[in-house]
Amino acid sequence: MQRNRLIKKTGLYLIGNLSSRIMSAIIIPIYAFFIQANDLGYFDYAQTIMGIVIPIIFVAIWEAILRFLLYENDDLYKAKILATSVGFIIFIMGIFVIGLIIYGSFFATETKSICFIGLMFISNGISQIWLYYARAFGDNKLYITAGLAGAVIQFVSVLMFICILRFGLNGLFITSILGQFSIFVTIEKRLHILSKFKFKYFEFRMLKSLLKFSSPLVLNLSFAWILSGFGRFLIVNYFGNEMNGLFSFANKFSILITMMGSIVTMAVIEEAIITAKTKGFDSEFTKTIEFIFKIFMELTLLAVPAINIFYAFIKSTDYYVSYNYASWLLLVAVFTTMSSNIGSVFQAIDKTQYQFITTMIGAIVSVLTSYVLISVMGIYAVILGQILGALLMLLSRYVIINKYIDFKIKWKPILIKSGLFIGIVITSINSLLLVNIIILLVITVVLSYLNSNYLLNGYNLVMKKLRSV
Repeated sequence: MQRNRLIKKTGLYLIGNLSSRIMSAIIIPIYAFFIQANDLGYFDYAQTIMGIVIPIIFVAIWEAILRFLLYENDDLYKAKILATSVGFIIFIMGIFVIGLIIYGSFFATETKSICFIGLMFISNGISQIWLYYARAFGDNKLYITAGLAGAVIQFVSVLMFICILRFGLNGLFITSILGQFSIFVTIEKRLHILSKFKFKYFEFRMLKSLLKFSSPLVLNLSFAWILSGFGRFLIVNYFGNEMNGLFSFANKFSILITMMGSIVTMAVIEEAIITAKTKGFDSEFTKTIEFIFKIFMELTLLAVPAINIFYAFIKSTDYYVSYNYASWLLLVAVFTTMSSNIGSVFQAIDKTQYQFITTMIGAIVSVLTSYVLISVMGIYAVILGQILGALLMLLSRYVIINKYIDFKIKWKPILIKSGLFIGIVITSINSLLLVNIIILLVITVVLSYLNSNYLLNGYNLVMKKLRSV
């Protein structure tokens, strides 16, 4: 039952996250042929800063919104949460805009870029919060609708501003802003969050409770971005925006894994909260996490030859030289995803401080490894740092959680698949196109056989749904 409910929610969130996650992977070929590596590097650098700053600015209030509103039946209590959170968001927005105006007027050398970056920050933060409102109110259909609206607007904007008008760097900012803003408009039109805001329900005591829950997660989210983003700072400072653009392009493939991982994590967090509130954690939850780990490791095995096949078709572009980096970054995505899934238990048992502590451990290891080895290993130092940081974050969370609940994972299958992954990467990146095609076909056949029961059940479920239409 728990796994079926998790799969259903994962499917819903997969659709709902199209605009902010999967679109960045779908438009990879457009980046290859229409965006210069230097521009992509600058845009990626701005997004890295955004990922660190946004949780700090808004104190990750969206996490508290989900935790306090989800499965809450008291209308007055919900009204207080809504009024308090919206009031806080409006206040923070005002401070941010004033600060941006002051910075742009007195300190910035490129006012146009500052405006685009500021709007991207605002649109991303607001869309994130409003998506959490939709989840907190249990309106999954709205979540899907908003995601699809954002996906369509962003994709059309990419075609218009990047492919046709050739706006380059400015086009990247515009498409991001329009995609995120459309998410906010779609959700606000249905839920009327702003119109429901009543200042009389605003409570500082409620705000204190919300921020007490979310503030440890600020450091967690910021350090999580430092874990993945510090390497970009090093690359820009040592090698320039163009090299960061190559790294960013190679990283787009792991975004597919990260995107799917973040979707699963959203469902896992909700399941963890529900489980903690009802029957408590048991072996079924542990088996669910093991199953997720298994699936993601198998996805990376498929992705490695597929990525190298893709690179064979973009040999004429500047991005081809980044093919050596792409496959290794998949491992970072898997370790980060699973550490987030395991870390969902901390939120369910109100031990969010350990999310920060374990993320800090991973970030410190990543930063030190990258910084010490960057002059010797180049970009590979950043990749190694991210792998080690994500792995230690995963293991430290596993150890700490077992001090509070019985959560024993079978590691042998995971270690075997990790060994296979390393072997396939080394073979694949040193092989011709035909060999990679053969590797992909063999892995597909083997994994299809091993997962035949799941595939058959999925097929029967789809056919049942189609017949009922």
